[in-house]
Amino acid sequence: MSGGAVAAVTDRRSRYLGEVVEELSKAVSKGATWRAIREVLEEFSEVDIPTFLAVTSRDELIAWRTPSGLTPLVVGGYGFDMLVASSESSAIEVLDADVRRYLGPAEGVYVSGSYLRFFKAGSGLGRGLCAFELLYTARHDAVVDGVAVYEFRKGLGRELSKLLANEVDVVVGVPETATPYAIGLSQATGKPLEVAFIPTATRSRSMLKLDPLDRLVAVHLKLNPVRSSLEGRRVAVVDDSMVTGATMKSVSQMLRLRVGVKEVHLLIASPKLVRSCPYSVFELSQDHLIAANLDDEYARVYLEVDSLAWLNLESVERVSRTFRCSLCGHCFGRESLGGGG
Repeated sequence: MSGGAVAAVTDRRSRYLGEVVEELSKAVSKGATWRAIREVLEEFSEVDIPTFLAVTSRDELIAWRTPSGLTPLVVGGYGFDMLVASSESSAIEVLDADVRRYLGPAEGVYVSGSYLRFFKAGSGLGRGLCAFELLYTARHDAVVDGVAVYEFRKGLGRELSKLLANEVDVVVGVPETATPYAIGLSQATGKPLEVAFIPTATRSRSMLKLDPLDRLVAVHLKLNPVRSSLEGRRVAVVDDSMVTGATMKSVSQMLRLRVGVKEVHLLIASPKLVRSCPYSVFELSQDHLIAANLDDEYARVYLEVDSLAWLNLESVERVSRTFRCSLCGHCFGRESLGGGG
């Protein structure tokens, strides 16, 4: 890069990002200090600019968390010599660096060869962390905004135990994101936790696939059932979320036809997805959301399960308040969940 060039990567689409990069480039070409960069970002602090990392032609790094707070940003480093920025703590720890600071909404960091400065550019929009960061996106070993993801998910799993109305023999989680929820359910009910599926070397986030055939292929490529732990048994199957239902239908058919389970009781460790995301965190139309288009009984029949239960909003609210986190729940039909109290 030369002149005042700035290159940026971000975590979601935004029609404003090009304008931000253009203004940052102008500032850099004029020899801007971190204060001038902060002023540029303050001009955009009232719109939903996504979290981004940018590098300049002067070998500077700028990392800024979205004013909405929807997606996280954490920084770490090695001693005094190097900074690492990531959406979650796990990436920093995998690199054997130390986690230093979780940035708040509209908070950023500027780094040059000889200078490091944290700054606030605006007051934030107060929307809250996207619930899916804690429910689905983040790794189990991550800490997001100070919340231990693994413990949060186990807490929701314990809440699921209140919804298990049928007698079951074993509890299983759909790998790999549902495992902590299944552990929480097993601990709360005293039912044994079994390994139901072995993930293959091919990893694919099936929930994020837009094409139904892609989702089906992704499920069969990443999961192979363990027949000996499930055959002839009544199984409580836990999954972290359900969008279209296509993945779970494939899992149910696999358990019945290939394994021969006696009953399948499905528990979803998040509330019903009833609205599409207006913030481009995920981009599925409301027309494709199973909970928005089918009542519980039709959904149960379509999924080929013996019972179906979603975690309710009150349970997520309760666990979120326990962990003192505020979440965006727009896609669940409630603008905010939890809080710092």
